[in-house]
Amino acid sequence: MDTPHKIIGKHIYHVEGIGSTNTELLTNAQRYEHGDVLCARQQHAGRGRYRRNWESQDGGLYMGVLLKNVAKAESVLPFVILSALAVVRSLQSFIPQGLAIKWPNDVYVDKRKICGILAESNIRDVEVHAVIGIGVNVNNSVIDLKQLRNPAVAVKDIVGHRVKLSEILSAIIDHLDIFYQDFAAGNFSDYLPELNKLLYAKNQALDLNVNGKVKRVTPLAFMEDARLHCLENGKETDIFLGEFVGSER
Repeated sequence: MDTPHKIIGKHIYHVEGIGSTNTELLTNAQRYEHGDVLCARQQHAGRGRYRRNWESQDGGLYMGVLLKNVAKAESVLPFVILSALAVVRSLQSFIPQGLAIKWPNDVYVDKRKICGILAESNIRDVEVHAVIGIGVNVNNSVIDLKQLRNPAVAVKDIVGHRVKLSEILSAIIDHLDIFYQDFAAGNFSDYLPELNKLLYAKNQALDLNVNGKVKRVTPLAFMEDARLHCLENGKETDIFLGEFVGSER
């Protein structure tokens, strides 16, 4: 499906099943254009941060967004946070309360994970391509999954009925397109007040996995460069994602 006058989502591709939308977009970037979106009904090799398995059962929303020829992978990180905001805004008509963004980019509802986002990059010669993978629990069953690190929830569990995946997908892509154009224009800071109202566990101590190490921090605010301003050992500091999953080929 083609949609004119868009950057994100001008072309939207749908597949029944795939290993990983991220892997497909990065491995075959030459087949796609900047901003193309790939959606899968199921993923057979979905993954989260630190190569953890991401359950991708039928009924969830699984999509990847390709960003071609970026200056450097880390420059995309603020837009990754905006991708979480796009999910929040898209779910607010179903879930008016309790949504929050856990740094660096997951979406929670009352301490239960409803969306995971994974940013990856691929360097080929001098070209740097990035992809943002988004997985939202919508109509899939997650409550009884035992192997999850954090409690999870799906939209249908909260609203009490199945919802249209196409409606949520369309809303996310619309928000992503607007946010990307603002991000490209250097206006990420305009979103910081809203983001900081949505910051998960704001002013509350929690354990965060940062670059493979668990840190006990108290989140205070999102920063313009995608750092998290927080308290660590009683002192204010900024921590950086610094873990953009990438490869060189």
